[in-house]
Amino acid sequence: MSPQQREYSFNNSLLIVKFSDIVEAKTDVLVNSDDYGIPMQDGLSGYILEKGGQDVLNDIEKKRDAELGDVVVTTAGKLPHKCIFHCVTVSPETRFKSVSEEGQQSMQTEMEESVIRHSLTKCFRLLSAMDYNSIALPCIGSRRSGFTFQRIGAIMSEVISAFLLRTNKSYRVELCLHKLPENLGLMDYICFFEQFSLKVPSDANVPIVSKNTAPAVDEEGNQPEFDVFISYSHQDYEIAEKICSLLDSYCISYWIDHGSERHSDDFKEEIVSAILRSKILLYISSVNSNKSRNTVKEVSVAENNNKVILPVKVDGAAYNKSLEYDLCNRHWLQLKNLDYEALGREINDNVRFFLNRTEV
Repeated sequence: MSPQQREYSFNNSLLIVKFSDIVEAKTDVLVNSDDYGIPMQDGLSGYILEKGGQDVLNDIEKKRDAELGDVVVTTAGKLPHKCIFHCVTVSPETRFKSVSEEGQQSMQTEMEESVIRHSLTKCFRLLSAMDYNSIALPCIGSRRSGFTFQRIGAIMSEVISAFLLRTNKSYRVELCLHKLPENLGLMDYICFFEQFSLKVPSDANVPIVSKNTAPAVDEEGNQPEFDVFISYSHQDYEIAEKICSLLDSYCISYWIDHGSERHSDDFKEEIVSAILRSKILLYISSVNSNKSRNTVKEVSVAENNNKVILPVKVDGAAYNKSLEYDLCNRHWLQLKNLDYEALGREINDNVRFFLNRTEV
């Protein structure tokens, strides 16, 4: 294998870290990182626009109001990819203002790291939801002078490995590092190889296994545990995605079926296993989920195994009769006026309360 390329196996997926031109990656999705407003004027964005052509810019014009941390999907224009994911990672304040106070600088850095982590997480949720199998990413955040390659490598390895370890679907992920300019050498980027090596499962050198294989295990052979199992209707995927973002922001681990992963012959067993390995079942209650036979079964499995069940009502729909039997006396949360920030605080408070109670 080339000293400038490394491959890592995560379950059935392959991650490739290499020095290459990202627009030449043969993947379904190409990822771009840009400023607020997605100007596509310089750097990697300008290069992608040059290669993709006017169609990319025309598509962007309709979506320039995206918020910081959002991911905008556009055509790939003349590029061979199926689409481009544009991560909005740099705010006007970040780009044009310098912060001198040490405390303010620290807060700004934390915010910027959170934005990068959030946009990367959303990229992989979109990849799954749109049923694509491959994605090429640049070194997101490298334009920020305050970020070292070591820190960027740590953030990207955390997000990418977490996604690949939670699924047994086959994905191909290419992290395309900048081609080596004269003032940088291989050692400047070695941290990326090191960070991903630390995240690879202990059996990563074994050939990629079949799609029926159980989720990844730790060094002692134990399957991972989660704070929360998310039970929801796939018709409410966008709502579930927002709740996942809330859990991410509060560092609450979770298991969720993204909908495109139902290819396993042992999928029912996988669902049951995930519920048993989770401390709390978070049920997203809606008019859609209350019609779903799958959510009824998931709630029933949690109830029969004495799991904490935390319903989150996102509309005014009443539980169906089967759910009412298990949930009638349960404490529940309500999404009010689409205030997800307030809902996030409530979820965090309740999850922490129940986690502390289960550990006593």
